[in-house]
This record gives sequence, structure tokens and C-alpha cells, in this order.
Amino acid sequence: MRVLAVSDVVREILYTPAVRTHCTGVELILSCGDLPADYLEYLVTLLNVPLLYVHGNHDRPTHRADGTIASGPRGGVNADARVTRVSSRSGQPLIVAGLEGSHFYNGGPHQYTEREMHAKARRLSARLLVSRIRHRHGLDVLITHAAPAGIHDGTDRAHQGFHAFRKLIERWQPRWAIHGHVHPSYGYDTAPREVGRTTVVNVFGYEIMEIAP
Repeated sequence: MRVLAVSDVVREILYTPAVRTHCTGVELILSCGDLPADYLEYLVTLLNVPLLYVHGNHDRPTHRADGTIASGPRGGVNADARVTRVSSRSGQPLIVAGLEGSHFYNGGPHQYTEREMHAKARRLSARLLVSRIRHRHGLDVLITHAAPAGIHDGTDRAHQGFHAFRKLIERWQPRWAIHGHVHPSYGYDTAPREVGRTTVVNVFGYEIMEIAP
């Protein structure tokens, strides 16, 4: 499955009709957070594919022109603490799970202590177990906003990685673990890393990826 992963920064090449050509063959959009809802809605509309997203620490509800307040992009599915089965054109499903937010540092709506994230990760693991029993198919992709502990993360509180994410990766060994939040300009190592059978990728802007179940 060809997947467009986006996070943190709006890229002009994706915010014009040229996105159809640039992203030819994309079957799924994965958003790792901190992006405007209207940008994600534009991608869904132009590419006409499913969108799974998690919120970043800077995401806030969107006040629309019609007076409504949206907690996320229209046409997208909030993947936080959920297990989602996505069908590809080849007929092979892709199992995606997600966890939102960053470490708690100033009280924002998508910030968590390590203890709180461990609780969310345990609930997600229970759902993954049910999914594996039901579909006989493990986890293909984990999407998060923050990084796993010890991979691509920083020393400041806001950009420390979660140990809960690292344990999920080590237990479930998804093909890919995709996150955002860590900008290359921060000076941290953001090159892809291997953890067992999992490739951990930091997305800044966007990446087009080929993901096999």
C-alpha cells in the first residue's frame, strides 16, 4: 500500500491540485499531528482516500465559518487508542493503531504524563490482542505524535519520548512506527532507526511510503 504520512508542517506542494500527480497511487493518509484541519481535509478531498490521524500537542479545536467547532478534520478517523483495519486495492488489509500527544509540559489538551500514557498503551494493547485473535493479523503500523523513548527524542521535557511507545513497539513489532513532533532543526538524530523488526520514522512535513502488511 502506498501511504502519504504527514506531520507538523504544511508543505506547499501538497496544498495545490498538483498533489494528485505528486501523490499518484497513494491509498491512505496518516497524520501524526500538529496540522491544520483544513489542510488535512484538502488532502482527503483531492486524493479521495482514507485519513487516519492523531492529535499533536499544538492541535486545538477548529472554529468553522458556519459557527461549528470541529475537534478534527472532516473525513478523517481519529486513531488515538484505536485499532483500525484499512483495506488496500490489492485486497490485503493494513492494521493501524495510534496514540496522540506529547509529554506533559504546560497543560495543553493533548499532553500526558508517562503514567497516563502507559494506561492508554495498555488499553490499546488489549484492543490489539482482540484484533489479532479476530483477524489473525498483527500490527502493521503504529502512528504517534511524540517519539518513542530513546529514538529521535530530545532532552527537554516537551520532546522526550514515551517509554510506553517503546514497549508497544517491542511487544507488537509493527512493520513501521511513524511519529512527528521532532523537527530536524532541533539538532536531534532523526534518521530512520530499527527496533527489532520495526522501522521507526520521524516525519517532518511529509513522506510517501510503501507499506506491506
